Amino acid sequence: MSLSIVILIIMTVVVAALAGYRQIIARNEDDNIHMADPHGTIIAEQKKMATSLAKIDRVGIAVTIATAAYGVILLATSLYQNFAHPAVQ
Repeated sequence: MSLSIVILIIMTVVVAALAGYRQIIARNEDDNIHMADPHGTIIAEQKKMATSLAKIDRVGIAVTIATAAYGVILLATSLYQNFAHPAVQ
């Protein structure tokens, strides 16, 4: 197995790990709107949770795009090598 495929597998595992981590963090998320929170603690917790999920989402999107782009480049390179030089393996 070539190094480039190992890198692609590692990047894919990182994407899956980020998705799992986000799922674990979001498990405690409160989706209800609390208008009558007298001390504002619930609203503050919701804002904190939303901020942390947004950070995880930004990193997850960036890593997913990088993984997809790397996979497409790897596929295009492999196809080019196979069609341009079919005898060389």
